[in-house]
Amino acid sequence: MNSTVAALLGSAITACASLFVVMVQSRLRRRHRERTDLQRAYILMLSGALRLSHKAEALRQTRYWRSGLREVGDQLFGGQKPLDPMVLHDWLARDMTTVEAAWSQVWTSGDQDGIALANGLMTAFNGVMDAAVKSSGTESFEATDDMVVATRRLGEARGQLALHARRVAKLGPRDVDLFTEREYAAMPA
Repeated sequence: MNSTVAALLGSAITACASLFVVMVQSRLRRRHRERTDLQRAYILMLSGALRLSHKAEALRQTRYWRSGLREVGDQLFGGQKPLDPMVLHDWLARDMTTVEAAWSQVWTSGDQDGIALANGLMTAFNGVMDAAVKSSGTESFEATDDMVVATRRLGEARGQLALHARRVAKLGPRDVDLFTEREYAAMPA
């Protein structure tokens, strides 16, 4: 009887230890997957905001090139169609949908600093869009130009979010200079 009880007790201990190991591994995999999803959301926000800022600059240039008498003449004589607000919306929404989904991921999985930095990135992006829509496209690219200032703020917000994402993901050195003056030339062949 004692050997049977010892065998059952040994089996129970082995089963509990195995179950504990499986639970720990499952939890570690889930945490890794959540961290990977959050990292992907940060990357999508960073790249999406950059793509959308390029679109904002394209809108700014379009306002310049498609204004005045030439535009009216082109439309009257069938040279080009007027800008359709719904086509413009769809053009922006393709990238905005990705950014909004990533932003929501940060809101649901990120820490307080990540959420604040993601919100700051979106505020900076809205500043770029606002400057693009308000400009006539004829302003020079001086340091005081609203579009240049807004784009610089967006770059700073992207940099802060990228550094936070590096800290959260524990990837490589966490404090790096993203706006470095150094550039590496291609190696000679």
